[in-house]
Amino acid sequence: MTNLSIEPNGFVRDTFRCLHNEYLRKNHTVHAYAEPNGSQKKTSPSSLWFFCMSHKKNLVDMPFKDYIHPEGDLYNGYWDHCSIEKGTFDYDLMEEGKVFPTVLYAHHETILTVACIVKTSENPDIVTGEDQLALYIYYPTEDNIEEFEKHREIE
Repeated sequence: MTNLSIEPNGFVRDTFRCLHNEYLRKNHTVHAYAEPNGSQKKTSPSSLWFFCMSHKKNLVDMPFKDYIHPEGDLYNGYWDHCSIEKGTFDYDLMEEGKVFPTVLYAHHETILTVACIVKTSENPDIVTGEDQLALYIYYPTEDNIEEFEKHREIE
């Protein structure tokens, strides 16, 4: 029996690609690199690819500030964490509801999608007193179309 992976249907991918193209006129593009989950062997395709990318590209790792929402491609070894290519996103200028066209890279695919700055807690940061914000990069799933619409309503 062949081991087949089921990808999101074409309509869903096309929807996120169209959103990506719509926001190209409104904002600069964020380049996000999916990170392998912690249970992957160092020799897995996702681990080797990310190791290579982390040496070829200048990647910024900001824990709790960016996520692949709701998760990355678990089947292919990724989780919800990613690194952002330096110069493509400014964490100091985060505004809730702001949307960015995004390219999400992994060893087996490159996805045109969107990202939105989302408030992750109703409570302010205990150190800074500022809103707790994160960049949600939407992995193309049917549920994420509705999630994205909900988050961008603030815009």
